[in-house]
Amino acid sequence: SDPLVKCSTSKSGQHIIAGAGELHLEICLKDLRQDYMKGADVRVSEPVVSFGETIDSETGYDDKFPSVCVSKSPNKHNRLYVSAEPLQEK
Repeated sequence: SDPLVKCSTSKSGQHIIAGAGELHLEICLKDLRQDYMKGADVRVSEPVVSFGETIDSETGYDDKFPSVCVSKSPNKHNRLYVSAEPLQEK
């Protein structure tokens, strides 16, 4: 019933549920257990992130791209100013 959830079955017979994040998947699994399986137990593996990306340096660092990105809306009344920097390592 959720358009962001994709369900498939792997060649090994495992059912795969893909969603928009770990919290989203937890909510989907709760709904699956309570609403559709009447409380039956479900074996769940650790979530797998298929792809993730980030930046590795601050914008404008190499003088190739501007340090601030500017975008205007079609009606020319709204402007967006964005800069980016890497997250701190934990």
